Amino acid sequence: MKQSPLTTFTNHSDDYQKYRPGYPEAIITYLESNIGLDKEKSVADVGAGTGIFTELLLKNNYHVQAIEPNQEMRIKAEVLLDTYPDLKIINGTAENTGLEAGKVDLITVAQSFHWFDPEKTREEFKRIARPGAYVLLIWNILQDKSSFLQKYHALKNNYAKRRPHLEKIDNAKIARLLEPCKTISQEIYHSRSLHEQELLGYFRSSSYSPLEGEEGYPELVEELHKIFEEHQQNGTVKLEYDAKLYLAPLL
Repeated sequence: MKQSPLTTFTNHSDDYQKYRPGYPEAIITYLESNIGLDKEKSVADVGAGTGIFTELLLKNNYHVQAIEPNQEMRIKAEVLLDTYPDLKIINGTAENTGLEAGKVDLITVAQSFHWFDPEKTREEFKRIARPGAYVLLIWNILQDKSSFLQKYHALKNNYAKRRPHLEKIDNAKIARLLEPCKTISQEIYHSRSLHEQELLGYFRSSSYSPLEGEEGYPELVEELHKIFEEHQQNGTVKLEYDAKLYLAPLL
């Protein structure tokens, strides 16, 4: 059965909000330098989840409307971002955002484009976009260069019935959204260090992870503990990411 963004992360939203990585500040600098993004521009963050990328925009004083169809994740975003009174969080999808026509200067999609129908999304993005608007697709991709990360990926593969972390970036699907415009791609490295319980929470934030009380959870905890103990230094392990950006004007 095909998974749905309406339900897939239900029961995982607490861990998603607490343990998923943020996005590097350099993304904002990149947008300001390359497309002239400024504080007068209107941003729509589509598939906003619990508001991780939305918060980066808000911290930099951008006007943001966040679109998220999953109720549990949307509520988490409302709690996380309640100190930003101008933020609008909307129950909508990429194919039907609920936004006004012709009002958005930048559409951002962080970590969620693989859920979208590209043709329907393109029509909706064209409807809500102001002339000269841009689309930015972003994925935080966990590297696999270190011994620890290789073993962590192997563990993920053992628990995933399919491998969504390997399927997320579909160049043909991206092209159906952004062509005929030239797409600029960029990678921005960033990293973080996690304690063992944080690493477990990060694993649980994935839609395919067993949760406490479910079949396979005790085995997951044991296997993850072994990997952590083998590779930890001073009580933490290092997770390294490439934030992959795909930026194009919307025509």
